[in-house]
Amino acid sequence: MKIRLLLLWLLLAITAGASAQETPAGILFVGVKNESSDIYLWQPDGSEGVVTALTQTPQKEGNACWWPRKGLILASRELSENHYGLVAMNEKLETVWQLEDPLGSLGWPVPSPWDDRILCVRGMSDGFVQTGVLSFPDGSFEPFEFDGLAGGQLSWLAEDRIMLSRVTAAGFALTHRDLNSGAEEVITSGGQNWQSHVNQQTGRMFFVRRAGQISSIFELFKDAQNRWQYENLTNARTYDWQPATSPDGRTLIYRSLRDGRFATVIRDLAGGAEKRIDLGDFAQVFFPTILERADVERLIAGRE
Repeated sequence: MKIRLLLLWLLLAITAGASAQETPAGILFVGVKNESSDIYLWQPDGSEGVVTALTQTPQKEGNACWWPRKGLILASRELSENHYGLVAMNEKLETVWQLEDPLGSLGWPVPSPWDDRILCVRGMSDGFVQTGVLSFPDGSFEPFEFDGLAGGQLSWLAEDRIMLSRVTAAGFALTHRDLNSGAEEVITSGGQNWQSHVNQQTGRMFFVRRAGQISSIFELFKDAQNRWQYENLTNARTYDWQPATSPDGRTLIYRSLRDGRFATVIRDLAGGAEKRIDLGDFAQVFFPTILERADVERLIAGRE
C-alpha cells in the first residue's frame, strides 16, 4: 500500500510540474491606442495584472526591447512624419540617445549581449529593407549587403554570427550570416520564414513560419547527422507570431489569434503548459518581452 501511495504521489508531482506555468515578474511591450503607440510594462497583481505606461510621447514608438547590459530600453520612434529613428531610454525613462538616418527609417533594434553593437534594419523610401549594424552610441548604420536581397528581423547567434530573414523569389528564407566574411548560409526556405529569436542563455533558436494562411512558431535545431531541422512548437490553428523567450530560456511568449482576437500566451518549454496573459485593452500589442524581476524593479523605481 505504501509503495502504491508513493507511486501515486510521484505521478501527481510529475503531472503538476509538467502543467505548472510560472508567471513572469514583468512584460515589456508596445501597445496601440487611439492610433498612437507607447511602451508599457505589465506586472502580475493577484489573478489579473497591472499595466503601467512607461512612455506617453506624442510620437509613435515601436520595437521596444530591454538591453540588460546597459540598463536601457531601445525602441524606434517617429522623429518626423513617417520617418523613424532609434532611441535609448534609461531606467528613469529619459531619452539619453537618438539616432536618425538620412536615407531611411531605422527599426527592429537587437542589442548585443557582449558589446556595444546593435542589429537593426533600415527601411528605404522605395520599400526596400536593409539589414545592418551600428555601434552604440557614436556609430551610424552599416548595411549587410548580400546579393541585392532585402532582409528582415535579426538575432544574435554569437559575437561573429547572426540569423536573419531574406526576401527571395521563393518567399522569406532564414539565413545565418558570418559577420567576418559576409557569407550567408540558407537554413530554411519556401513559404515565409521570419521573426527569428535566439535565447542567449540556452542557445535555442525560434522563428515564425507561415504557409498559406497558417502561421506557427517553430524551433530550429541540428539532428544527429548535423542537418538543419525544425519542429512546430505551437501548432497554430490560425496565426501565431512574435516569439520571444524569458532570460533563463524556460518560457516562450508569443501572440496568438484565438477566438477571433490576438492574445498574449506564455508557454513552458519543458512541459508545454500554456497560459494567457491579459495585457490590457489595446487595439494592438507588439512583441511582448519577459523581464527579470530585478529589471522590473529597476524600471518601476526609476519611474517613481
